[in-house]
Amino acid sequence: MHQNIDKFFKVSAILFGQLFVDFFGLDYHIIRLYRNELNSLDGTSLFSDLVFETREGILLNFEFQDVKLEMKNLKKYMEYKVRLQCQSGKAVVTVIICTYHIKSDVFIFKETETSLLKPIIHYLLDSYDEVKYLTIKNKLINNLKLSHQEIQFLILSPFMVQKKLRLSKIKDVCDLINEIRKKRLFDRDEMYLPLILAINQYVSDEEERKKLIRVITMDMPADEIYEKVMSSGILEKGIEQGIEQGIEQGIEQGMELGVEKGEFGMALRFSRIFGVEEASKVSGFSVEELESGELLNR
Repeated sequence: MHQNIDKFFKVSAILFGQLFVDFFGLDYHIIRLYRNELNSLDGTSLFSDLVFETREGILLNFEFQDVKLEMKNLKKYMEYKVRLQCQSGKAVVTVIICTYHIKSDVFIFKETETSLLKPIIHYLLDSYDEVKYLTIKNKLINNLKLSHQEIQFLILSPFMVQKKLRLSKIKDVCDLINEIRKKRLFDRDEMYLPLILAINQYVSDEEERKKLIRVITMDMPADEIYEKVMSSGILEKGIEQGIEQGIEQGIEQGMELGVEKGEFGMALRFSRIFGVEEASKVSGFSVEELESGELLNR
């Protein structure tokens, strides 16, 4: 896959966080990026693979495929999965997001083999919803605010169509974003960032490319805004934003489990997600107890 497309999806996943996971119907709740020697973040490479830690205790590994899925691709992904499981000591779920419009008939596992090794394969073409796209356009006409889910759908939509249609879809999405900005219907401009990578990949005319990038960057040079956002802590903030809507529910569950049931183990797990001080507030256990992992004077 071309580096721009690979980065497009990885930056999208990081910025939208939990919403990205939900979009593909995955029943996992991400906490943070998983950092290790197999998927490192450094100055020369954004990251070789995208792996999230989850509340369920498993690692969620995303792979992105822009050519027809073949046996060699599946073999490579599964070899990485096994290495990651051995290195981390955690179960790994591999999700392959395919943007290629022709589905593969490749099967790497027999039905008798363990389902734990089988990847989840999702074809983005199946996710395109013209009604949803037209609904977003209609909300613009009526000056209605857009949700994070709608913006995510808009950003990903160029990769939900066949390759020959991507350029026109990118242009259409940029026109919509320009209108969204003018009408102030969405207030998180950094969420548009992945489109810079799609523009660089598919728009060959230099003047047109600059014009479209200007829509995304508001006249700030693309390289500058990219570096600024990627070095500003958005990698972690994106995860926080992605689970923002679930925090209130999580706190309620934490209160019920920590206070009403008095389960210290659950309070410890809660502290690893929301922090020791927040866990102490909702569970009734002291900060000292949660930090030490032991009940004191009880």
